[in-house]
Amino acid sequence: MSAAMPSRWLRRVSRGFTLIEVLVVLVLLSVMMVIAAPSFLSFQRNSELTTTSNEFLAALTAARAEAMKRQLRAFVVPADGSSWASGWIVFVDVNSNVTSGALTMEPTVDIEIARHQALPSSLAIETPVGSTGFDDSGSKYAMFNGSGFMTLLGGTVGAHSLDITNGSEKRRIIANSTGRVRVCKPGASDCVTAGL
Repeated sequence: MSAAMPSRWLRRVSRGFTLIEVLVVLVLLSVMMVIAAPSFLSFQRNSELTTTSNEFLAALTAARAEAMKRQLRAFVVPADGSSWASGWIVFVDVNSNVTSGALTMEPTVDIEIARHQALPSSLAIETPVGSTGFDDSGSKYAMFNGSGFMTLLGGTVGAHSLDITNGSEKRRIIANSTGRVRVCKPGASDCVTAGL
């Protein structure tokens, strides 16, 4: 018996991948991306919706807490004065001179609590049926008095709700006259605007 084996019996050891193997992997990756991309986009939009809703809720809660702490009126107003989509500003009205005609913060007098940037273009704010949508005769705002109650500038007690939507999903922000604020999904049994 010979110690050396004939070369035809030796198998060549292949190193690396064949072109067909690489193409199969690329095709599989492409198919997975096509399937995953819409789900990821939907997840991202729903995440933006939930985050923005919670941030608006936090703004209302901060305004209420500051109003009670300082025993002064606190406001949440649109950043541009007219549209919630522009973002919002939370401030304490130190000299109590904010009126429906001038819903703006005086930077040298009033205390700014928080400021939110404009909403992403994929989100919109709507007023649900049967609600004022934080709108009092054309002026958009939320105001809490020193007791933490949500009131209107005229002194009447107010309760409001609005919807933040991404086109397929909605979140409703509800604030009742006692100052209780919450976020919910419209259609749920506990997410009704009537009887806030």
